[in-house]
Amino acid sequence: MLSTTLEQTSPPYKLYLIAAIAALMGIGQNGLLVALPILTESSNIPLYIWSIIIATGSVLFLPSSPFWGQFSDRHGPKPVVIQALAGFVISFSLMLLFVWLAHIAWLTPTLAITGLILARVIYGLTVSGMVPAAQHWAIILQGEQDRITAIAMVSAGLSCGRLLGPLLALGLLQWHQFGPLIMMCILPLIALLLALKLKAPCHLSLNQPLNPPSTKAKQQWQWPSWNLFPMLIIAISLCTAVALLQYTLSPLIEQTTHWPTDTVSQVIGALLTISAASTLSVQLGVVKTKRLSLTSLFYWGASLFLIGFIMFLIPYLPVFFIAISLMSAGTALLVPAYTTTATQLSNLGHGTVTGYISMSHTIGYGLAAMMAASVIFSPYVPIGICIVCGLLCCAFSIKQVRSNQLRL
Repeated sequence: MLSTTLEQTSPPYKLYLIAAIAALMGIGQNGLLVALPILTESSNIPLYIWSIIIATGSVLFLPSSPFWGQFSDRHGPKPVVIQALAGFVISFSLMLLFVWLAHIAWLTPTLAITGLILARVIYGLTVSGMVPAAQHWAIILQGEQDRITAIAMVSAGLSCGRLLGPLLALGLLQWHQFGPLIMMCILPLIALLLALKLKAPCHLSLNQPLNPPSTKAKQQWQWPSWNLFPMLIIAISLCTAVALLQYTLSPLIEQTTHWPTDTVSQVIGALLTISAASTLSVQLGVVKTKRLSLTSLFYWGASLFLIGFIMFLIPYLPVFFIAISLMSAGTALLVPAYTTTATQLSNLGHGTVTGYISMSHTIGYGLAAMMAASVIFSPYVPIGICIVCGLLCCAFSIKQVRSNQLRL
C-alpha cells in the first residue's frame, strides 16, 4: 500500500509516457500494413510471403506474452518495457536493412526473406511484453483502486497509435518509399531513451509485486485459474470478430457497391479511421472519466459490439459507418472491463494476467486469419461468425456480472 501511495505522488507525465510507448504498437501494426504494398514492390517479395513473414512475429506472442507478464510481476515492468523498445528498434532496423538490400539487389530474395523472418522473430519474442508491462506499470502509477483509468490510458495509447499509424505512413511515403520503416526505427529509439530515465516503480525496492504469487508459484509456470477463463473467452471472441471484419471488409464493400478496387480501398481507409476515432473517443470520454460502472461497461460494451456486427448485414454503405462506430465503441468499453475484472479476480500478478489476455488476443487474431477464407462462400458468412462471437461476448459478460464477483 505504501508503494502505491508513493507512486501516485509521482508526476502525471509518467502515465502519459507509458501510454505513448503503448501507442508505438498501434503505429507499428497499422503503419506496416499501409506500407506493405510498397514494400512488396520494392523487395520483389510476393505479398503472400510478406503475410507469412508478418505472421511469424505475431504467432510468437502466444508463448512470450505470458512469459513477459510473469517477468514483470517478479522483476518489475521497467526492464520489460526497456527490452521491448530495444527489440522494436532492432526488429524494424533489420527489416529496413534487408528490404533495402533486396531493393538494390545485393541480396537474393531467399536471403532477404530469411533476414526478414529473423527480424520478425526478434519482434515477436521481445515486443510481446510491451502491452502487459505497460498496463502493469500504469496500474502501479494510478493505484489499485483506479485500475480502470490506468488500463484505459494504455488502451487509448494503442488506439492513438492505430489512428496515427496510417496517417504518418501515408505522409512519409510521399517523402520516401522506406519512410514508414525509418519512422518505426526512430520513434521507439526516442521512447527508449525517455524510458531509461524513468525511475523504476517503488514496489521494486520492496521486491514485491502488487499481487504477489506464492513462493511455490514463483518457481514454476503460473497457469490462469478457472475464474479467469470467462474473461479470456471474451478476449478471444472480441479479437476474432474484429480481425475477421478487417480481413473481409473489402469483399463486403465490393459486393455492396460494385465500385473499383481503388475506391474500395479509400472507403476501407475511411472506415478504419472512424473506427479508431470512435474507440479513442469512448476510451477518453467514458472509460477514463468513469462515467459508467464496471457492470455497465460489460452490458453496454457487449450490446454495442453485437449490434454493430448485426448492422453489417444491411447492404447499404452509410449503415457500415454507423455499424463500425458502434462496434468500436463496444470494443472500447469491453476491453477495460474484462481486463480490470481479470486483475481483480486472479491471485496472480497484474503483469501475468495481462500477459494471458494479450495471448488471448493473439489467439483471436489467429482464428480470424484461419476463418477469413469463409468469404469465398459469401461476404456475409464472416459477418455471421462475427455475430456468433458477439453473442459469446454478451453471454459471458452477463454470466460474469451475475456471478456477483465484481468489485463495483
